[in-house]
Amino acid sequence: MTACFQPGYPYLIMIPSSILCLPLVLPAADSIDDLYGRFGVGFSTSSPADFTLTGANDSVLIRQILQTFEPSMDFDGWNFQFALGEKLTENIAFEWEVQSLQLDLDSFNPTTTDSGGLFPFNPNDGSVPGFFRLDGASGEFKALALTANLHFDYQFGESGFGVYGGVGAGFSRNTLDITVSETFFETKGSPAGETIDATVPLATDDTWDFCWHWRAGLEYEINRKSTLYVGWRAADYGSADLQGSGPALTADTIEFGFKQSF
Repeated sequence: MTACFQPGYPYLIMIPSSILCLPLVLPAADSIDDLYGRFGVGFSTSSPADFTLTGANDSVLIRQILQTFEPSMDFDGWNFQFALGEKLTENIAFEWEVQSLQLDLDSFNPTTTDSGGLFPFNPNDGSVPGFFRLDGASGEFKALALTANLHFDYQFGESGFGVYGGVGAGFSRNTLDITVSETFFETKGSPAGETIDATVPLATDDTWDFCWHWRAGLEYEINRKSTLYVGWRAADYGSADLQGSGPALTADTIEFGFKQSF
């Protein structure tokens, strides 16, 4: 038996015979690096909307205050992402992504009018009007999300620069905690009367919800396998299931990261 090489085939085995000639061809490797990993971090901000606080304390007075207390809140913090992807074509890929959002309460302000550091309130039944003073607030908004993504990128010739975009949807485990310390003044015309000091958990929620996001930005291809990127991510993590109407949990992120093909 004789083994021969013939140009035009990666490997060719010829078995000489007066009646038999069998070529065995091994296919060449795909030119696209199919699998890759992507790691990113980002600075995130969130301003939950449509938030009405109710039923957070046993005191009838405090409950009445909270029913008309619709604060504006701002969270900020960090977003971490890790994804495993597979290219479907040279420009389109499918990804599984895990995302961790860690935000702290940055500001908490009542929407009522501030009068020298005191905020007037008018309970629903109108029987105990007065003032309250906001002494402090703390809280956090966390999300752990698993999404399936479609990713698109396009390179501008040989420059190394390109653009990317993507959308994803899945499920998120959301945690929202807010605690506020306030002093309530029960007198109608002056804050000099009897006070009520209260530190109450205004909102606590830990639940699963549907989530989705979109992202877009610029990328730079260091070499055939390694790419840097920076861009914008907007995500909706659902809403909190609180006592009353919960806020919509959204976040905007400036992201940057690294993609490595295998």
